[in-house]
Amino acid sequence: MPKIDLSQIPVISKTGYPPPHHKAVDGRHTQRLGAESGITQFGANLVTLDPGAKSSLRHWHEEQDEFLMVTEGELTLVDDTGSTRMGPGDCAAFPAGDANGHHMVNRSEALGRFLVIGTHTATETGHYSDVDMMVKARDGQFTFTRRDGTPLIDPDAVFQPLSEALTRALIIGDFALYRSVFVLPTQVRKRGSDSYELITTEELKADFQLYRKSIATHSVTDIFREVLSTEFSEDGRRCHVHTRVRILSGTTLVLDPFHVDFDLEKTTEGWRIRGLTSATEHIDWTLGHWQ
Repeated sequence: MPKIDLSQIPVISKTGYPPPHHKAVDGRHTQRLGAESGITQFGANLVTLDPGAKSSLRHWHEEQDEFLMVTEGELTLVDDTGSTRMGPGDCAAFPAGDANGHHMVNRSEALGRFLVIGTHTATETGHYSDVDMMVKARDGQFTFTRRDGTPLIDPDAVFQPLSEALTRALIIGDFALYRSVFVLPTQVRKRGSDSYELITTEELKADFQLYRKSIATHSVTDIFREVLSTEFSEDGRRCHVHTRVRILSGTTLVLDPFHVDFDLEKTTEGWRIRGLTSATEHIDWTLGHWQ
């Protein structure tokens, strides 16, 4: 069998995990030795972990066996039994159907590597131990869902309806629509300053009227919120959204674009705003102080 030249095998650092779980494996780099060598009956990958990186979310397979051996550095195997330090030559095996969620973590200050080998099957179901997610594979296609088979959260589907409702409520002066977007109490934080809390509907309405005053003063016609990043809690019931906001009068910016962070919460009525953090200019503008 010809020797494999590792320098010719591509290094892959991306993942198929959907957001926000794709960040879980930052610092993981994989070389698909088996696939690049023409092997089809099983997979053989060489995985490199930067310090602090994880090989995957903790998971287990219904149909596929998995075997690994550490080849370099010191890594930690984390599974349902706890944490086990592993060095070069140490091995671990995970038979198909064994519901022992596992992954490798590099808790050292140097690179770590391990070789992982797994069987290929026509179909497969993988389960994730620490997050509400599973994956089904068929014909090389992967479908990620919640554990009960329902779709995962689409970040755009969470925030955009709230953003559109906020804009419409403010432009046309519909407080009932504005109220429907918030959970009370709502925290309002000004970067670099103290926060305040809107506890009652009357307090929220007073805040709404300050927005309306500024909108009328500056002839605002539209408000655009560009989502820069989203981060969900592990239980999927809270979401932090980082946005860039542009306020327009016709085609003219009312003030320079600024950032607003929204804290969202999933309620029985759907997603609602629980708090926000805004730039100084934004708060001053809503209070009618901006010149």
